[in-house]
Amino acid sequence: MTPTDPSGPKAGVAAPRRSSTSAPAAFLLASLASIVLAAFVAWGRPILAGRWSLLAMLGAWAALWLVAVAAAFRTPKRLAVAVILAAGVALRLAALAGPPTTSDDLYRYAWDGRVQAAGIDPYLSPPSATRLASLREPWLWPDAEGCARLDRAPGCTRINRADAPTIYPPLAETWFSAVSRIAGIGARHKAWQVAGLVTELATMGLLGFALRRWGRDPRWLALYALSPAPVLEVVNNGHVDGLAVLLLVAALAVVAPGPDSRAPVRDVATGLLIGAAALVKLYPAIALVGLVGARRLWRARALWRAAGASVALMIVAYAPHVARVGAKVLGYLPGYLGEEHYRGGTRYLIAGAFHTPAGMAGAVSATAVVVAVSWAWWRCWPAADAVALALGALLLAASPVQPWYALALLAVATVAARPAWAAVTLAGYPYFFAVILASSHAAGVGQVSYLIALAAVAAVGMAGRGRRAAARPLGAHEALAASAGS
Repeated sequence: MTPTDPSGPKAGVAAPRRSSTSAPAAFLLASLASIVLAAFVAWGRPILAGRWSLLAMLGAWAALWLVAVAAAFRTPKRLAVAVILAAGVALRLAALAGPPTTSDDLYRYAWDGRVQAAGIDPYLSPPSATRLASLREPWLWPDAEGCARLDRAPGCTRINRADAPTIYPPLAETWFSAVSRIAGIGARHKAWQVAGLVTELATMGLLGFALRRWGRDPRWLALYALSPAPVLEVVNNGHVDGLAVLLLVAALAVVAPGPDSRAPVRDVATGLLIGAAALVKLYPAIALVGLVGARRLWRARALWRAAGASVALMIVAYAPHVARVGAKVLGYLPGYLGEEHYRGGTRYLIAGAFHTPAGMAGAVSATAVVVAVSWAWWRCWPAADAVALALGALLLAASPVQPWYALALLAVATVAARPAWAAVTLAGYPYFFAVILASSHAAGVGQVSYLIALAAVAAVGMAGRGRRAAARPLGAHEALAASAGS
């Protein structure tokens, strides 16, 4: 994995073009078409019915997204930011048009919230446990007629992995409980979609603030706000990852370059926010590793403050559950790693593409992540760039089926103004569809998708280094050689 090198404030980033009179019209057309597609995807058939045609619609939506981002940078800043926000809100409202399209995770969220409302620890028993039968609601546990409408056998449930305990960390469980209590017992999918909408609106606002703190062009907000991925995953599918993204963006806003007079407070706040994000979904924890070499955090005291705050928060969050259920607090995580073929090593698609033996694929992939992060430390990259590299390297190495895992990377790439990382966000969708639709070529599709994303990131990184080398002033011996040649 060849990392991009962000030396200098705008290195590796194409300079925004001058304003064009046609750009606002192009932005408007692309945004309107995207809003229509968002509503159509949400209102239309779910993935098992829509199949590959749904992926084609998402592909068209992604193309419109790229057009809208390009047009935003040719629109005057003040107007561009206003229309980006308006379009971002409209896209998210359109995603409320129908039930979840490509995921059933929110049904598990609803169940976990229901269990907690009954005063039961969510890590204690799986949904299928007989002792929890009295908590079953018809919309999650349909009758025979309802199961028939879902094309399932009698006794079915909407909850995935009903025989397995929950996998979600404590802060995610607190979120599920809060949404359930606010929406009321029996609240259906719309409550979870609205909860996702709330996190998305907050994330867009916080991204605008973070971009100002980092001195970035505010039009970079288009990279996240207009992307189909957060609209589909956080709002339509209601994924809790949106909460993790919000907390991670808050951490980047806190750690933005500035006076060091409040450095200890800033280090602790950054650690707490990253720890909180990891307590929603585990993978944002690598952001702390990415920050180690950034700005001041390479110093031992700063590192101890940030890491210590994260660890302390995790201990406080897990302690009550450990006291009640012991080792069961791990939930389905061990089973998930086996189900996703990480234990066997066949899920590491990029390592596999280079014919790495399955038994060594995990170690090789982990080494690649360590090398990438070490490069950022050595080069003393800015925090946002370092976190983007850490997250991007992790996703490329692990090549997950779930495309919503890359939402955090897309948000960080927005703050860092590194659009190439968006390729990793897009890479997950062909693979996800191939797996869900049981394609015999799923692994091959995943390898091609993630290799293309890796190539895109590497190409942009190499191009950026080439431009910097061309712009670098000649040394004395180089100038002498050049003059002699002339």
